[in-house]
Amino acid sequence: MTGIKTTAGSLERIRAHEQVINITLRITDDELAQAIVDLSRTARRELLRIGLTPSYVEAEVSSYEMLLTQHLMPEIAARLSRGAQAPLMLSREELGDGSPSRFSDAELRRVTGACWSRTDYSRIGAVVRARFDPDGEQSGRVFATEVIGQEPCNGNIVEIALSRAAPAATAPTRDADWFADRILRAGEFRGLETPLPFWTPDMQIGTVPESSTNEPEPV
Repeated sequence: MTGIKTTAGSLERIRAHEQVINITLRITDDELAQAIVDLSRTARRELLRIGLTPSYVEAEVSSYEMLLTQHLMPEIAARLSRGAQAPLMLSREELGDGSPSRFSDAELRRVTGACWSRTDYSRIGAVVRARFDPDGEQSGRVFATEVIGQEPCNGNIVEIALSRAAPAATAPTRDADWFADRILRAGEFRGLETPLPFWTPDMQIGTVPESSTNEPEPV
């Protein structure tokens, strides 16, 4: 049996992901709100460049990837920035019909987790990297779609922002809160004495239990 082979480029990307999370944990809610909006907009540009979204802004959102980045992430950012001295500016496309703004915190968590679990950002991130970095010269950089697609049990900026804006319940079910249930299961699997329903640095990168695989969830 051979060991897992890693390349210098893959190790650099791991370190880049870790840096994203380290910065996320240090910044204020206002700063994180702006970071989430910027990340969602960059991701939508990446999706456009690889041909997964139409080029006109009036297009109806038709994928989980676009629902997450165009409406749910901006709503998370809006809740993080409540009370900020400088208001967070969202576009007409991000505001949409205002439905997410009427969600309760629990509903926002349910819909965001269900939506993320149905996205294909792991594959999309690979396509984006092949499109923008075909020669592997930017291995120390992570693209927005790669950041969004990072496994939540190993630290994901969207889950961290969501848990700040809309804290998880203490005993979540998978149908009610996909993120919290997945992280709790992983924490138990990794031997944490008191796993929490949100990611913390105590969580170590490792295998996610089979019972917590990335299966589609009802919206």
